Amino acid sequence: MSDLVLAMAGCYGAADLRPFFRSLRATGFTGEIRLLLHRNPPGTAEALRAEGAIPIEVELEGVPETWSYNVSRYRLFAQQLARSDAERVLLSDSRDVVFQREPFGGLEADRLHLFEEHPSKPIGKCIWTQSWLRYRYGDAALPPIALRPVLCSGVVIGAAERVRAFVDLVAGEIVPRLKATNYMAGYDQGVVNVLAYAGRIGGLSTHPWESASVLHQGNAPAAEIRVGDGGQVLNSAGEIAAVVHQYDRHPEVAERVVRAAWR
Repeated sequence: MSDLVLAMAGCYGAADLRPFFRSLRATGFTGEIRLLLHRNPPGTAEALRAEGAIPIEVELEGVPETWSYNVSRYRLFAQQLARSDAERVLLSDSRDVVFQREPFGGLEADRLHLFEEHPSKPIGKCIWTQSWLRYRYGDAALPPIALRPVLCSGVVIGAAERVRAFVDLVAGEIVPRLKATNYMAGYDQGVVNVLAYAGRIGGLSTHPWESASVLHQGNAPAAEIRVGDGGQVLNSAGEIAAVVHQYDRHPEVAERVVRAAWR
């Protein structure tokens, strides 16, 4: 089965991205890694190519001054997926992601998988997600889903056809008149949550934070970040998470996590 990991890496240098692609290869992943580059420091593409990744330079007018990478990446992802024969796809943030084991394992094949953030901050209590949601859809869109868990748009995994449909759906909800800079840079996550809870994402499986194979740490209290004896981040069930997103939000464990992921 052929696999593709696809990420946007605008403005980052090779050193910023090494935890991402080196930890992924260290899991034994043998699929294709495509990193979309824009305004990166000189030498970034060459360094990534030497590491076995496929750097792809893209043109983006008005990014990041007017439009963020977060909202611009969906149309770029759609273009790449149209040129791929992969059967399974992982879409991901890049700079703040490390892999601890093969990311597709244990997930139902013909589905699209989203992973919840920490339950202590549902949508109505997450200042970021509820602001992004209201920015795109207005205040009335928040109350019906205010108590639901935040579904993070930073890592999406699924069957290629499911991911293609997801990307096209989200891209169609990105409104050109709504600029996406600074505070509103991530309003795609508001879009994803509205679509998910409205039942508009086909074949969707959502995974609770406590047992997820992808752990989003941004909203997690430091006291609930579990690190095993080997330095790997564990979920609440005591399992090694396949993917750790936002690991840098907790500096006290970040160095251990990166070191363990590379060895």
